[in-house]
Amino acid sequence: MKPVEGWSYRFICAFLRCCLRFMHPIVHIRGRENLPKGAAMLCCNHSAFSDPIWVIVFGKCQRLPRSMAKMELLEKPLLGCLYKKLGAFPVDRGHADIGAIKTAMQTLKNNDKVLIFPEGTRIKKGKTSEPHSGAIMIATRMKVPVVPIYLSTKKHFWQPVKLIYGEPYLPTYEGAKPTPEELEQLTAELMQKIYALGEKA
Repeated sequence: MKPVEGWSYRFICAFLRCCLRFMHPIVHIRGRENLPKGAAMLCCNHSAFSDPIWVIVFGKCQRLPRSMAKMELLEKPLLGCLYKKLGAFPVDRGHADIGAIKTAMQTLKNNDKVLIFPEGTRIKKGKTSEPHSGAIMIATRMKVPVVPIYLSTKKHFWQPVKLIYGEPYLPTYEGAKPTPEELEQLTAELMQKIYALGEKA
């Protein structure tokens, strides 16, 4: 299914923003100006199925960011269709999905943005998970900036929501490419940056 673009993209995003603001009248959005004009790796914490929608529709990027989503989610009749229209592409979390990695790299090569949730699964407040290093690996290989993004973990009906886009940065490492140990460390640093945004707000 081809993702939306042009006026269709803007219309769908505007409609979804209205829906989200109806469910959450108080939405604190900060740092949207930090989103680069060109290619970038957008990385956000993950706590709900709606997270990609929040990040994409309130980011107001001129071109639709592509998001990596588990294949099981995209197989759902209605929700899967919506996410595909919003640029989602599948990843098989149980294996090293070369196809998903190539799609992400090609998207960045086209000067577009990729949205990835390093935690890989929904994490409730107070819980922890070992983040995956795929986002950092792709960003360092393509030499694009990483944008840490924080989104409120509690999104009950009418509850205020915080969405904070952090400053983009280029991960630093020794040598021509990062070692597995460096990727793990850089991923941990990324998650610290993400959750620090929520603590400062």
